[in-house]
Amino acid sequence: MSATALAGMLACAQAASVLNDGFWLVAGSFKDPDNTNPQYAAIKQASEAVKRCGLEPFNDFSVKFEKFAEGFDVVVVGAYRTEAQARVALAKLKPCVPEPFIKAGRYLGE
Repeated sequence: MSATALAGMLACAQAASVLNDGFWLVAGSFKDPDNTNPQYAAIKQASEAVKRCGLEPFNDFSVKFEKFAEGFDVVVVGAYRTEAQARVALAKLKPCVPEPFIKAGRYLGE
């Protein structure tokens, strides 16, 4: 793959990562049933693992994501516009995070 093609793919992935709606990589999901007891150590550990693979983690309560199960603190990467873009990023994340997965959803924010 040429450097230009690789740079284009990375630019697409980075541009997609500013979306609120699309395909998210879930790097960590930690029980917090009433959103009052964030699992800070687990969130930090998952976030550091994501960064080791060169991706930017984001964390919040799962209730703030449409289509996510409630009652968790989540560490995510994304969102990506297409599932194919998310799969490319997932391959990059897998060496650093034990069981990451792709989840479609929309971040509702504050």
